[in-house]
This record gives sequence, C-alpha cells and structure tokens, in this order.
Amino acid sequence: MNMSKKMNLYNKFTSPVNSVGILILLFGVLLSFSACEKIQTPMLPDADMPDVEPLTVMTYNVYVGSSAEPLLSVDNLLQVPTEVANMYNNVIASDFPGRAAAIAKSIKTYDPHLIGLQEISLIRTQSPGDRIAGGTVPAEEVVLDYLQILMHALQAEGLDYQVAAQIANLDVEMPMFTDTGIVDVRLTDFDVILARSDVAISRATSENYTNVLTIEMLALEIQRGYTAVDATVDGVTYRFVNTHLEAFAEENRVAQMQELVDILSDETLPLIVLGDFNTRAPNGTAYQILLSAGYVDIWQTDSEETGNTCCQDDDLLNEVSDNSVRIDQIFVHNLELPTSVMTHTVGDTPSERLPSGLWPSDHAGVVAHLLLE
Repeated sequence: MNMSKKMNLYNKFTSPVNSVGILILLFGVLLSFSACEKIQTPMLPDADMPDVEPLTVMTYNVYVGSSAEPLLSVDNLLQVPTEVANMYNNVIASDFPGRAAAIAKSIKTYDPHLIGLQEISLIRTQSPGDRIAGGTVPAEEVVLDYLQILMHALQAEGLDYQVAAQIANLDVEMPMFTDTGIVDVRLTDFDVILARSDVAISRATSENYTNVLTIEMLALEIQRGYTAVDATVDGVTYRFVNTHLEAFAEENRVAQMQELVDILSDETLPLIVLGDFNTRAPNGTAYQILLSAGYVDIWQTDSEETGNTCCQDDDLLNEVSDNSVRIDQIFVHNLELPTSVMTHTVGDTPSERLPSGLWPSDHAGVVAHLLLE
C-alpha cells in the first residue's frame, strides 16, 4: 500500500495470540560494464563470452490489496466493523490470484536464485463472528492464502521454488458488517524468502524486531521482522536477508534498521540484504544507517531518476505509473562489488498490467544480477 498508508492492522479487537509477513540472464555480455544499469528488456548472452550465470536476486512487495488508512483513522470504535468491511472488499477487488500470475511471469523472465517477498498475506474469516462480543475463537476459514496462490502461479509457469524461510509479523482479527450479519476477518502478514530448487539452503532464521510501533489511542501495535538464510550458489555461500521495516513512523523504522545492523554485525559471510525498507534513497535516515555500517546499495540512479518503486494508487487502477520514491532496495556487505552488476525494476511498465487494468502490485519489484568471478 502507499507509503503513508502501509501500516498493518493490530487492534484491541485482539489477535488469536493477543501478545498481540529470462529466460536466465547470462551475464557474459556485461563484462565490459563497470556500473549498475537499469534495463527494460532481457539481454541475451554474447556467443563468444563464457557461459557464466550471474547471481540473481529479487525483492518484491506484493501488496495486501488495500489501504488501512480509513480504518486506522476512525475516531469511534463503532466505525471499525464498517471500515474493516471496506478494506476486506478492496482486498478481494485487488485480485491477488491475477496479480500473482503477473508476478510469476516476471519471476520466470529473470529466474532469480533467491527472492525476498513482503506483504504475503493470509486472509481468514469466521461466520458468525464472535469478536464484537468479546469472543476469542480464531477465524480459520481460508479466503486467500497469498503464499499458496503465488506458489501455484510459479508452478504454472514451470518454475520450481521452495519456501526457505518466513516470518509472521502480525495476526489480527476484527469484526466486519456484512449483508448476512457480523463476520470476523483475520489477517496474518508474512515476509517470505523463496529459493530456486538448485540453491542449497541452511541456517534459516526468522525473528521479529523488539522495537514495535504502538498507537495508544487505538491500542495498536505494529509488528515487523526479518528472515534470513545461508544460500549456496555455484559453491559460494551467502547470507541472504529479507525485511519489511515500519512504514508509519520514522522513529521505529530507524530503530528497526539499527537493530538489523546490530544483528548482522558479526556476520562473516557475504551479505545480501534486501526488502521494503520504507526509507527513501538516497537521503532517508534508515537508508543512511546502512551506508554508515558499510553496506553498498547496488542500484545506481541515472539522470532520469529511474528505480522508483512506490507507489501505485490504492486500487491499482491508475493508468500512468505513480511510482515516485525508491524504498525497495538491495544492499551487499562483506562482498567486493563485482565488476559487472545490473539492476532493474519489474512490474512497473504498462505492458505488465493485467487485462483488468490492475498493476501487479502497488510496488515495483527490484532485480539484481551480480557476475562474480
């Protein structure tokens, strides 16, 4: 959802746990390049160059499908069921199955070894609902399982990916009004790492940050986290980290970024850290924390300011891309920057929109290809 609207739900209508988610681009043709570039179409290898596959990684916020702003701005709790219903209907209208098919096509085009995904949602309902009366029975009827839907879309494209790690960032249930009565809606949000089947995975880690955003007036607590794995590609093992930092409050976002830097400070493996950081390049405070810690942003913005990744309209139906900030990023550390690097965005050109006019997400995905000698 739009950067100012991306706060996830975590309400006093308590969660069930109440402590309260190319063709392969062969890179030989790029040996003459020394800087990052944005490309618009796949590049084919030069027949005279060695048959070397670059390490390819992707980050993609797939978007839950609705802004939470109207729900979060209610001034009376009696408004909550109506706003929950509006948000739920928006999520259904955003057609994640169709969008997942488009995202899967982008993944097939570039065939990344590793993918960091954000806003992978699980939507469940219970009818009749009991939350409004103080009940605690969790909703279990699955309406949309974003991870399952995306994995099926990848399989339909002939791709073979495994879930390498995932973290549940929140699990919240609230009532909504419907024509047939009160129904409870449960949202569980995940961040997920997918690995191509030929990538060896070990040491999976999934943790929530200790720093969380709390909104006392509505008893809201926003949980964020990160996932990490050791991934071995062509005999080299990397520590691959995926995260989604706080969107609503810079103070919490900065604290979470510092927490992640501290967590990774003793890591000796080459690090690839990516995700939706919700911090603007190049001047965001959280962004600067990573640079100060020695991380290298492998995107190089050209004179046309390409690389913007956020955000399309909440309903995803804007005809011209509204992406105006670069908050989805890929960093490396403990790794000598390769002489050949290519980075580019996906899901942000008119040809990638669904026949219905929907964009694949309110974010663009980001892909990086690193040719390591």
